[in-house]
Amino acid sequence: MSKKILAVVLSLILALSVIAVPVGAANLEFTTAAIDGGNIFNLILDKLISVILKYLNMFWPGYEDSWSTTEEYVPENFYEGDTDFNEAVDPAAKWSMGYASASLLEGIAPMNGDFYLAGSLEPIAGRVPSKVEDDQRVRVYALSDGVGGTLVHAVVDGFGLARRDVQTIRERFSDFAEANNVTGVNVSVLHQHSCIDTLGMNVPLAQALIFNSSNAASGGMLEGSKVKLNQVFMENLFEKTVFCMKKAVATMKEGTLSYGTTDISDYIRDKRDPQAFDGNIHRLRFQPDDNTAEIWVVEAGIHLMSYGAGGDILSGDFPIYLERELKEADGINLVYVQGAELAIGMRTVDICADCGEVPVITKPADENGTYKIACPNGCIATAADDAEGSTYTTEDAKDYIKTVDNWNSLSETGTDNETALSYGKTLAKELMNIKNDKELAPVLNIAMKEVKLNVTNQILTLAAREDVLNSVIVKNGDGYQLVTEIGYAEIGNEVAVFLCPGEFDPALIYGGPESGDASWMGGKWELPPLCEVTDCENVMVFGLCNDQSGYVLRDNEYHSLLSENEEVNVISTTAGSTFVNAFLTLLEECA
Repeated sequence: MSKKILAVVLSLILALSVIAVPVGAANLEFTTAAIDGGNIFNLILDKLISVILKYLNMFWPGYEDSWSTTEEYVPENFYEGDTDFNEAVDPAAKWSMGYASASLLEGIAPMNGDFYLAGSLEPIAGRVPSKVEDDQRVRVYALSDGVGGTLVHAVVDGFGLARRDVQTIRERFSDFAEANNVTGVNVSVLHQHSCIDTLGMNVPLAQALIFNSSNAASGGMLEGSKVKLNQVFMENLFEKTVFCMKKAVATMKEGTLSYGTTDISDYIRDKRDPQAFDGNIHRLRFQPDDNTAEIWVVEAGIHLMSYGAGGDILSGDFPIYLERELKEADGINLVYVQGAELAIGMRTVDICADCGEVPVITKPADENGTYKIACPNGCIATAADDAEGSTYTTEDAKDYIKTVDNWNSLSETGTDNETALSYGKTLAKELMNIKNDKELAPVLNIAMKEVKLNVTNQILTLAAREDVLNSVIVKNGDGYQLVTEIGYAEIGNEVAVFLCPGEFDPALIYGGPESGDASWMGGKWELPPLCEVTDCENVMVFGLCNDQSGYVLRDNEYHSLLSENEEVNVISTTAGSTFVNAFLTLLEECA
């Protein structure tokens, strides 16, 4: 059998393997398991799939000839930031901030069948929206301490952005940045599963494998048949994002900046052991001196999954409704940022179906007490034990999750956006009740560092080779490396910000136990949590920042491609140690 015929057969195997593995990371519960026979079988299949895909990457026609080698690689549109951090507050320093936002749906026809929704791998046909529920937006803030350069941060509604697309945005913004002393440009994504695809992994993958490789083999004769991101949408995204970045800088005003948090752990859940997450929602609050609209930069690590992993409704998810609630209440301009959210999901407590108010949760005073959820206006409450027809008991009421489920069954509205609306309103209420704001001194530092990941996931390598993913890849001997970047910022000498590409395991940031016998790869995790290596008291995470580099796990927490959703999107089995060591080096360099 010739290599070409064998490659065709192997491509069919690849298509079947893609069909078998969905991407919705926050959709499945994790079951702790020792290395039993079933797990060994999965690991053997992993090796088989890896061999098949490696063969495809070696012999199936692709575009890797355009990639440079590790030695030839030269950074493009990369902002290094500050080489040394200055903690002193200059007498002339003063915070200034600007804001801008735009719809990514204006100027296109999202229902015309040409735009695929993100959220799950689509081997045969992409998912087009059946309905536009609200909007898909980009939001931007610009921040300066009045002494150093200006930092610009754009946050896009979408599933992810590959680094070359971030570089395109930076390149188009570069002249303006140079003329206006912008020294940092970062673009992150909220990772909605209900937005038009901005990454590429949600195009019909089997078609892409066939037509893109055929085009490569024919020297470009089938260029018009290539399957990739919708270029009309991406061009609209580039234009709107750059416009908003310029507007945010042009509209900067002086004012004060403060930081505060509140605990929202009642509204989140970790679907993967070991349980490790940040239960706080963080807020940077800018109050202009002229008393115009405040700007809030809000961060929490939560998958945006109101419509599931593979639905057909186009929506910006709960940040749209959080934004509307804050705007209607106090005219606040919101930039919501995704944190470290490996498998952190939403736990929604529905608003009252009668009046739309956020319910009040009463926690038990002791271990024998019960939870109660009730509308603040007295419309409805969790059912009593003796309520006619009720199956909700005192024992159920001792369990928070069962109490929430009971309340939600009573308060169901039946609308498509019920979950997103409820969650947005709930988070708005929590944010507006923050009481621990601390004013920050006007001093801003940021440093960035390029990182090379040894690519071990042959699925993603093939997707990049076939020009589906717009990642920055270099050839490293017989293998490949993903060139991405990390960043570290300090705001007011009080708040540390880790700028992380991809979707980080919160344990890498905050620490937490290892999963014991579910650590299939074996070994111990010896590196410190990143929250312990900074002198700042408070830590924020800006996830999916400047690249979608997949899920990032501790090295010994990697399982099987066939056992966990997360592992499908792990680019490198050593990504955790590579990134943490890079952060440690970066902090040493800028100290």
